[in-house]
Amino acid sequence: MQQRAGRSRHLLRQEREPRGAAHREARGAPRHHRRRPVRRQRRTLGAAPRGGDDTEAGLFLSQDAGALGALSKEGRLTPLPPTTLDKVAPNYRGSAGDWVGVSGRVRVLAYNSAKVTAPPDSVHDLVKPEWKGKIGYAPANASFQAFVTGMRVLEGDEATRTWLKGLKANSPKAYESNLNVLDAVDSGEVSLGLLNHYYWYEKAAEKGADKLRAKVHYLPKGDPGGLVNVAGVGLLKGADKQQSAYARKAADFLLSAESQRYFAEETKEYPLAAGAEQAEGVPPLDSLQPPQIDLGQLDSLKATLAMLQDVGMV
Repeated sequence: MQQRAGRSRHLLRQEREPRGAAHREARGAPRHHRRRPVRRQRRTLGAAPRGGDDTEAGLFLSQDAGALGALSKEGRLTPLPPTTLDKVAPNYRGSAGDWVGVSGRVRVLAYNSAKVTAPPDSVHDLVKPEWKGKIGYAPANASFQAFVTGMRVLEGDEATRTWLKGLKANSPKAYESNLNVLDAVDSGEVSLGLLNHYYWYEKAAEKGADKLRAKVHYLPKGDPGGLVNVAGVGLLKGADKQQSAYARKAADFLLSAESQRYFAEETKEYPLAAGAEQAEGVPPLDSLQPPQIDLGQLDSLKATLAMLQDVGMV
């Protein structure tokens, strides 16, 4: 199995249990875990075998849809069985039927409830003067970069660059991770923070929601700041029959009731298989108003990084 690890070590640790169980279920499948930071993603994909007997991995597991979309466009994934695909709604799987999401997370706006009574309903409001110096974000984090890529797809490069420049001019405070952003919001160091939803729910489960000054706001009306992204899997072309069989079993295990329950209860992500329920207190996915986007189009990371560098965020 080829594995990409732009996500924090924290979530990689949390996800290790169902993946290991998938391999046990597959009865001894060889483990080919390759952990690489997000900035090396495209270089890794470019160097990976394009087919033939020398492809050692059968399953590609990615923390976001962009890497899977890139492989799909390059013709390096093989179609998944309908029995696997049909477990997940079409908007959370590849349009070519060659990758499928296994868990989802939503971009949200965290806010300090002692300082903010009415959080903004759009990331476009964050460039307004009243939020100057009051926003926390993690520009080098993969999830922020995927969000920016989503905005580029939804609104175009020019509009996205303008927004980034406006945000930068509003003196946001940069942090290393989403968790650092949440802590800064909770302590009052900043009033607002851009992050993934599950960080708040994990913290609330640990400390108690009533002990947190930080709260989360889901952005309505298809705002680009409310992007739903997925971790997903695809079957690589060129794997031998044994590896392909192991890969199919692992993909199905990640969509099994056991794994989906793990994602919901332990990592507080959204389980994506039909019939699986989110953790208690987490709003149902179908109650949200995320932007409508082909997640496979989140593949232009290189262009996003160039834009972030150009505006001085990374």
